[in-house]
Amino acid sequence: MASHPEIVLDDRRRTSFSKVGRKDHRRYLVKELDDGTLVLTPAFTISAPELAVLRDAALTAGLKASPALRPEELRSRGSFAEYADE
Repeated sequence: MASHPEIVLDDRRRTSFSKVGRKDHRRYLVKELDDGTLVLTPAFTISAPELAVLRDAALTAGLKASPALRPEELRSRGSFAEYADE
């Protein structure tokens, strides 16, 4: 039988998920069932501009045809090493 660690809320109803879940999951959608059970589903959030691009078929097609996706078509602008912080 799998272990079910108890998660305790502090006075402000906050908690830590350090004992459970995957470390790369930092955001969750929460659904509360009728019996009070909370179901957490990992969420990956994107910005409104990113969503607009994904919904625009012409723009997405243009990005796929972009020279940035074909490194052989990029031209070198030289080294930027002199601008790097040391």
